[in-house]
Amino acid sequence: MEIKLMNGNSVKLDTKLNIKKLMLINKDFNTDELVKMSFSGKTDEQSITIIQGVQAVYVAYRQANMETYLSFEEFLSEDSGWEFDMEVALPVYYQLMFKQARDEYKKTFEKASKGKL
Repeated sequence: MEIKLMNGNSVKLDTKLNIKKLMLINKDFNTDELVKMSFSGKTDEQSITIIQGVQAVYVAYRQANMETYLSFEEFLSEDSGWEFDMEVALPVYYQLMFKQARDEYKKTFEKASKGKL
């Protein structure tokens, strides 16, 4: 998966949550809000904040770019960073947190790319 930054560069995302990488990323970027989940007692309802969405995309970006990367502030910079889009953030968040979501995305992507070959 890739996203386009406002400076025109495309960067890769890795949405398979790697706990070791997450711990390394956490040394210079607090990931605690990302992994905080709350469920209501009524159903399997879950909430996600805009901040969690932004952090999910940044963590996926960092996982794919462990050697050379933008700081969180640079990643959100208005002139060269990523322009927030919940349509991107939501699936990235769910793919990071839930293996089933990652598997479904992979199946959908493979099915879509077969039609283009």
